[in-house]
Amino acid sequence: MENSNEESHMTAISEKLNDQDFKQKMGMYTAFIMEFYRVLMGSFLLVFVPQKCGDEICGMFDNIATGTALVDTAFAGNVILFSLCLAMYHAELTRETKMINYLHVNPELARDNDSVGEVLVKLPKEKQESILYWDKHYQTTGRVAMVGFGVNLVLSGIVVFTHYLDNKTFTVFLTNALFMGLKLNDIKAITETDKNIFLSAYLTRKIQYNDVDPDKMIEDSDKEGNIKLEEVYAKIDESKEDEPKEDKLVIESV
Repeated sequence: MENSNEESHMTAISEKLNDQDFKQKMGMYTAFIMEFYRVLMGSFLLVFVPQKCGDEICGMFDNIATGTALVDTAFAGNVILFSLCLAMYHAELTRETKMINYLHVNPELARDNDSVGEVLVKLPKEKQESILYWDKHYQTTGRVAMVGFGVNLVLSGIVVFTHYLDNKTFTVFLTNALFMGLKLNDIKAITETDKNIFLSAYLTRKIQYNDVDPDKMIEDSDKEGNIKLEEVYAKIDESKEDEPKEDKLVIESV
């Protein structure tokens, strides 16, 4: 009895691990953990970019609440951008969860706007509206975060380069800015689509190489030459097979 229960539990666990929805959610949460680090570094530029304070390198919190209007304003921009990104990620994760729960990846079906719209009618009305709402909300929070990113980049850049330390200042500032910029660019590409095109924010689509690169394709003249050579080789092989066996023996004895 115990063995049968253990087997049933193992079967249930195996089915769960192989379930498409489960694998997609695990991939989503794993990717989010990595992206949260990117957002943290890209938002708090005053904290993570090396700067010069007097004759020494600034500590991590030396440019927080300094009493200087410009520095405090720039740090407020860091906090605001981080808050906007948290709202954006809330919309992103909710949208992704809705799509995983209500939709399915089927490579055999068409992926254009009209075809997906015809499939959506199979869902209850409230679930259709929920998907469309969070898709639109994700687009809106992403656009607001882009504006916040631009403002924060300017304010933080003024403070950072006023306290320029060395090449590390420029390198780290650029790297952290790219962390955020690339993420926001991905959001733009994901959300700037037709109404019923739902691209995943975390899953990538694999492609298959199934044709020859036109630049590397054999020209027709080369093809004819190859065919003629093959014919010549074939005739030579046939003639060898037709040679009398006695002649072969004579040749061998000589």
